[in-house]
Amino acid sequence: MRSPVTVVLLSLSLLLLNFAAYLLLVGPVRYERAQDVLYAQAREELAGIEMPFSGAIEPGRPVAVLSVPGLRITQVVVEGTAGAQLLDGPGHRRTSPLPGQAGVSVLMGRAVTFGAPFRDVTALRAGDEIVATTGQGRFTYRVDGVRRSGDPVPPSPGKGVGRLVLVTAEGGDVLGLPLRAERSVYVDATLLDVPVPAGPRPSLVGKEEDVLAHDSSGLVPLVLWLQVLLAAVVGVAWAAVRWGRWETWLVGFPVLLGASWQVYEHVAVVVMPNLL
Repeated sequence: MRSPVTVVLLSLSLLLLNFAAYLLLVGPVRYERAQDVLYAQAREELAGIEMPFSGAIEPGRPVAVLSVPGLRITQVVVEGTAGAQLLDGPGHRRTSPLPGQAGVSVLMGRAVTFGAPFRDVTALRAGDEIVATTGQGRFTYRVDGVRRSGDPVPPSPGKGVGRLVLVTAEGGDVLGLPLRAERSVYVDATLLDVPVPAGPRPSLVGKEEDVLAHDSSGLVPLVLWLQVLLAAVVGVAWAAVRWGRWETWLVGFPVLLGASWQVYEHVAVVVMPNLL
């Protein structure tokens, strides 16, 4: 008979393995679904000239379509860079201009989990092109180079000059999986087109939108989903006694699976850095 300590350790190991499986297997599927929905919305708004490009834009709303021909990727960029927004796509730093506008536009994206849209941006080289389409038009950038945290920061662009910075992270292994952020990575690119006017932007955002930040906004839904999961476990245990094992498993497994996925998603938002 196993000791209570052994049971606890085995349970924790199983939970950690399930969490890693969710991040690396289920997370990408969830991400692709979110991108499909965002792409349909972005196409509709671009066609109707309705995509926002200034003022207070709701976090999570599509604000650009980013294409990197050299990496063969096309991503819908959402407003906001907190962990919750970066579950669905690369995020636009709300205090910076949008792509195509004068100044330094900052886009942040995950490197490992939930689709890892910026996983390969470190492979970009000087001269590569990045194309951004917003509600103000289509804009082409030329990559200047890649730098890491601690490297010299390029001087601020002059008046009437546009720059794009892609921000992600490089990670280390945890239990054989690349789930630790070691440093931030930046790709600098210069706008080749004439910048368009920039509208008003928020002057301050929460710390959860900083580089390698954690998003505490997931705490409340995490607690609620934990309660749902606990209720589901109790319900399944009760039903196993009343109905029988196999009948209960057939009905209860999808409920337990769905609730656990919601728990894992909000754990990822709260515990993991937004760029990982």
